Amino acid sequence: MKVLHLSTTDVLGGAARGAFWLHQALEQQGVKTAMLVNRKYGSDDSVMALDEPFAKLARWVRAELDRLPLRFYRSTGESYWTVGWIPHHIERAVERLDPDIIHLHWTGGGFLSVESLSRLNRPLVWTLRDMWAFTGGCHYTAGCERYKNSCGHCPQLRSTHDNDLSRWTWHRKKKGWGDLDLWLVPISTWLARCGRSSELFQNKPMEVIPNGVDAKRFRPMNRREAREAWGFEPGRSYILYGAFEAANDPRKGLPQMAAALREVSALGWSDRAEVAVFGGPTEADMPDLGMRARFLGPIADDRKLASLYSAADVMVVPSLQEAFGKTVIEAMACGTPVVAFDSGGPVDIIEHARTGYLAKSFDPEDLARGIVWCMENEDRVAELGARARASVEAQFDIAVIARRYRRLYERILEQAA
Repeated sequence: MKVLHLSTTDVLGGAARGAFWLHQALEQQGVKTAMLVNRKYGSDDSVMALDEPFAKLARWVRAELDRLPLRFYRSTGESYWTVGWIPHHIERAVERLDPDIIHLHWTGGGFLSVESLSRLNRPLVWTLRDMWAFTGGCHYTAGCERYKNSCGHCPQLRSTHDNDLSRWTWHRKKKGWGDLDLWLVPISTWLARCGRSSELFQNKPMEVIPNGVDAKRFRPMNRREAREAWGFEPGRSYILYGAFEAANDPRKGLPQMAAALREVSALGWSDRAEVAVFGGPTEADMPDLGMRARFLGPIADDRKLASLYSAADVMVVPSLQEAFGKTVIEAMACGTPVVAFDSGGPVDIIEHARTGYLAKSFDPEDLARGIVWCMENEDRVAELGARARASVEAQFDIAVIARRYRRLYERILEQAA
């Protein structure tokens, strides 16, 4: 069995790292696997970048041209957009590698066009990490349901016409993908439900397989040493929050998070708790949180990130629309309970009041209650964390996820024989 993974990058970004970890785990289980990417940042020899003349310039031109149609619209900025209209003859590279199965991951940014999938001539497994595959171009719909039957009049493009860019893109997908040997793998029950509701995918096989985490890389560290390493004060509780572009992306739930923290402060925690913020947000980006906060910036090193998770009492993921929740399983793998809304991907991961807390959607007061409930009792923090770690080892470790994909590949090839 030869599997070829297609991903825009190999190790830059959460989706890319998830694809790369899966590729490595499959390799360790004896599957002959390789990755073909648009831009390579790592050093693994089994990952190949497209070999083409003036590759760097070609990648930049494709990405810029792919975004060109968006200039005719005034985007709301609620979601990243991929039009996928620039021709790209990636099938030539695929033919040279001659895989039995092609596994698609996140392929935006000018890497693959909508039409290129029909020229790959192999069974396709597609890990759906967001909503783009069944929309007219947005990666998250912000509550819009026009994707179910043809898009058009797109609120994210501020369009007033039915026959707009979103409808054109949606119909290109319908025309090009109807006869594909395509197996869809959404990473959460919520995403599967959305995918099945779209006319594009009503007749395609679909199986939910969650994202995986390297449980050897993300593991509990000595709590006291981790807290000392980050300069956390003894006797103070620490609430962890991490998000990129949180100030500019309503989907990340920053206003709800801020309101919840003000409520936590009002409940008597203003002098006993502190917020540790990592990722993109800076102090200037943040609304009033009602308590002390420290801003740690982006953390690219997995060991440092595992140390930070281990040092915190609770992690909060207040997303309003989340396909899965990579930081949820990373924190849980490090023995840290997570509080999130009872919506989207986190519902598949967190067992309410057993490994964390699922707050009513999208109620800041209940989010605050969950934060306090998790951290008010040291024994409870330890018990929740231990069960969270055990849950990740059993369900979300990348080796477990790789076995599920291997079985799926085998079924596909048996049916094709």
